[in-house]
Amino acid sequence: MTNFEIISTLLHQHIERLSLSADTIADVCNTAAVQIANAITSEQKVFSAGTGIDGSAALCFRQLIREGLWLERPALPIIDLTAINTINTDSGAAWIAQELNSLGQPNDVAVIWGSQLSPANVEMINAATDQRSMHVIWIGTQGPTMSLSFYDADAQVRASLSYITALAMARIVESHLFSA
Repeated sequence: MTNFEIISTLLHQHIERLSLSADTIADVCNTAAVQIANAITSEQKVFSAGTGIDGSAALCFRQLIREGLWLERPALPIIDLTAINTINTDSGAAWIAQELNSLGQPNDVAVIWGSQLSPANVEMINAATDQRSMHVIWIGTQGPTMSLSFYDADAQVRASLSYITALAMARIVESHLFSA
């Protein structure tokens, strides 16, 4: 397979999946953006959390919320909890659960980027957020609350869908906060 064929196949897979997922991504992003915007305006904390490759999506989302990309505006508060350098996903998820349990308060919002999380990891993080009465948005995995799961896509498509979701959700948050 030539480099062109590799890239062409990759892009076609992404375009196909994006076109099939656009409505779902838009619905979840809109609902999540309202929760995030409300948390920011009511001085609640917003967390962006992920482990491994999902940690980089969490950092991307944090940066888009904090500094923006579309408007000249003030920086917005958001806390990243990323376990990018952990040895395995289980230890990263345990650390994220511990941090959310320590830092979270009722009505805070946690966006969990979790395409690599196992059901046990999801359960552990969910237990921590439940204990703190937090609102949770799951991206890339099926969680017990609002979720945007990419379980049926391969790893490279899941990663790109996470980044597209980060861009879309951040843009909608800006729109809600600044009527752009």
